[in-house]
Amino acid sequence: MSTVFVFDDEPAMGENIRRLLDRPGVRIEAFTNSLEGLRAAEASPPDAVLLDIRMPELSGEEVFARIHAAYPAVPVIFLTAYGSVEGAVLAMRNGAFDYLRKPFRREDLLLAVQRALAHREAKREAEDLKGRLEALGEADALESRSPRMAAEMEKARQAAASDATVLITGESGTGKEVLARWIHGRSPRRAGPFVPIDCTALPSSLVESELFGHEKGAFTGAVAPKRGLIESAGGGTLFLDEIGDLPLDGQARLFRFVEEREVRPVGGLASRRVDCRIVCATNQDLQEKVRAQGFREELFFRLAVVSLNLPPLRDRPEDIAALARFFLQRYSRRYGKSLSASPAFYGALLERAWPGNVRELKNLVERLVVLREDGGLLDAGDVKSSASGGSQKGDLSRLAWRAAREAYLESFEAGYARAVLVRCGGNVSAAAREAGVDRKTFYAMLRRIPGSRSEE
Repeated sequence: MSTVFVFDDEPAMGENIRRLLDRPGVRIEAFTNSLEGLRAAEASPPDAVLLDIRMPELSGEEVFARIHAAYPAVPVIFLTAYGSVEGAVLAMRNGAFDYLRKPFRREDLLLAVQRALAHREAKREAEDLKGRLEALGEADALESRSPRMAAEMEKARQAAASDATVLITGESGTGKEVLARWIHGRSPRRAGPFVPIDCTALPSSLVESELFGHEKGAFTGAVAPKRGLIESAGGGTLFLDEIGDLPLDGQARLFRFVEEREVRPVGGLASRRVDCRIVCATNQDLQEKVRAQGFREELFFRLAVVSLNLPPLRDRPEDIAALARFFLQRYSRRYGKSLSASPAFYGALLERAWPGNVRELKNLVERLVVLREDGGLLDAGDVKSSASGGSQKGDLSRLAWRAAREAYLESFEAGYARAVLVRCGGNVSAAAREAGVDRKTFYAMLRRIPGSRSEE
């Protein structure tokens, strides 16, 4: 179903356009008040807009500027009287799709709207293709031979077809965001935006402003109104990553939104409705946080309508070889190389503890592909050398998970820094540039090398 918004302060014009465009698969919403129409468009973007250039509350140019800034892919057709054609032409130079001069013929209106809707659909397909190319194979990497993982994926398939709120749990690196995108891509909202929000990156003093937006003058530094991240997910999926790190006061505001699907910007008086699906993820035990009063119980139950738990890679060894083969093919294509791997290579992978889970495996394979000459064969020695001092099961499996993970990451940084420094002939500045970090960070990595006395 395609939605077309009509902005015209004459009620008769909206009704006339509704009648002229009355056809299956098209829904018309007419607004005589430009502010009300703008709020509706910002909350849930339409597929096309018919916009009168002369309106009393906000001019057509102002409405267009705000819609185009928020949703540049939504085509806007200006409706203009004879004397304001110049304004419509100027608007087209600024990104408007087309204009119709009043009075217009029914066939001209139909043609313009058909072209606009076809343009919108083409944009959606292009965005979808771009997303698929950027995340080439990520969804395929979720295919599993592990019964436990397969059971979770079946639940995810069923949940994707609904609009239910989903909570994804699992250790870091297990692919929680990949699964969230997979669910969005198979949902009825797949044509809408997927908006990821990292709750750990939200400054505690600005959580409400970032999520819900603010009005001009709401606080010191609020020199202009700002649309919140939640509103930008209208019509699509809002992904709240690491939801367990959201402060308690932010949890209270989020619970109200989850309940009512309305947001009120900081400093604002009116609430705006936002139609979006919510998917959350965390590597924490939220039920334990609830017991420790670090997470609101009512919010937990509202978010965990469907709960999915991604098992760590060490608990799905039957997937390790298949994932490694998949990543080897993926990165060989990306870097224009033809590489293969021996059975011993895949066998050596099974000896690793994988505290970083699928992300660690993916990074290891990419690193090996980048550093290997075209036509090479990956062997067990490549896996062992990349361990850089001990992420084998026998070494780290005796440690608690967090301690094992820290030990592995420290060891990896040391080995990586050593290899880059050797390749750059001992030149720390050159090595830091190649690693993509500053000298201070690179020196810190060098200090993790046993016996190192590197000083800044």
